[in-house]
Amino acid sequence: MRPAVRLLPALLLCACLLSGCTAAAFFAANVPSAFGPYERTADLAYGPESRQQLDVYVPDAPAAEPRTVIVFIHGGSWESGSKDEYRFVGSSLAEQGFITVLPSYRLSPAVRFPVFVEDAAQAVAWTLRNIDRYGGNPHRVFVMGHSAGAHIALLLTLDRHYLAATGVSADDLRGVIGLSGPYDFKIDSDLLRSVFGSAPDPRQTQPVRFVRGDAPPLLLIHGTADQICWDEHSIRLTERIRAAGGSAELRLYPGLGHSDTLGGLSQLRRGLVPTLQDVTTFVTEH
Repeated sequence: MRPAVRLLPALLLCACLLSGCTAAAFFAANVPSAFGPYERTADLAYGPESRQQLDVYVPDAPAAEPRTVIVFIHGGSWESGSKDEYRFVGSSLAEQGFITVLPSYRLSPAVRFPVFVEDAAQAVAWTLRNIDRYGGNPHRVFVMGHSAGAHIALLLTLDRHYLAATGVSADDLRGVIGLSGPYDFKIDSDLLRSVFGSAPDPRQTQPVRFVRGDAPPLLLIHGTADQICWDEHSIRLTERIRAAGGSAELRLYPGLGHSDTLGGLSQLRRGLVPTLQDVTTFVTEH
């Protein structure tokens, strides 16, 4: 590929991340990963609904032992997004030697809380039960998410009842990773009332409500210039997990915004944002 052509997706992604041009940003991020070093098995059903499907990305390189697995839960304010937009995540993690599972889940306004958390829990349970068929180690499964996906990932990990309802346990997870997530917020906007307003107890919607010292290790990553979800969310949750005797690592990226932590998982941005390096280190150490 000529240098000028290779540079174009990078420029497009940077421009779109700054302007909020989401569709074009995902397109630019996914272009280099379309033919990455992995085998993708798409649209596997983890439930009967059309959005209850997931993709599995398996590295091409041979492995001496079953691989570590990361389930990545996409963001989108609980009302948009799908696994198909995040092929770059599966590709980048496959380059690091990890199997990646990318589920879609049902969205608002078609459903409300807690349906999307329950869907994600079912996808994690599917992974624990089936990933050995794809060369994964069911005893080395991590859950990861960005933005609303980080909220879902932390909630289904900290609130034990979600995974217990599927017949597995939160203790089966080796760790959880949150990128730019909201973990302690007030339901005070039209969007949030639409998504969470039907909850009998608003406290049940907040990951920070379920802090416990015996939770799987946490890695929370946040940009200090995030104007969509303040970095105080990750700071508070880290402090409370540690105060409870648990393990939580915090990575704050100075001057970076809400989408930058996700962009660091793409080939185009990983040299500028250390997300992939920090995730790889955390997963390898645990």
